[in-house]
Amino acid sequence: MKGRLFFHPSSFCLHRCLAMMRVMKHLIIGCGALFAWLAAPLAALAQDAEERVPIDARLEGYASNVTLDGGSNAFTWILFIVLAVLALGGLFKNPKRTHLD
Repeated sequence: MKGRLFFHPSSFCLHRCLAMMRVMKHLIIGCGALFAWLAAPLAALAQDAEERVPIDARLEGYASNVTLDGGSNAFTWILFIVLAVLALGGLFKNPKRTHLD
């Protein structure tokens, strides 16, 4: 047995899988970079115009601007914080506690 190399089929499969994962990783990163490169001009063109366009036909024809200014996003942040507290609350739950306590 001396001098012979031990070859196990799983070592070959492992090498092939790692090589395939490396190729797929580069492919995914390349596709993501290509998407970001192509989407950048579209994001620049999608910026809002300065004048407001009435969404509702009932608002057309007024001499002055009758639409409301955009509000803040404070409610979204408050909702995010409440949901984060609920989600992170599960981290501090005692796993050894049962419903019999």
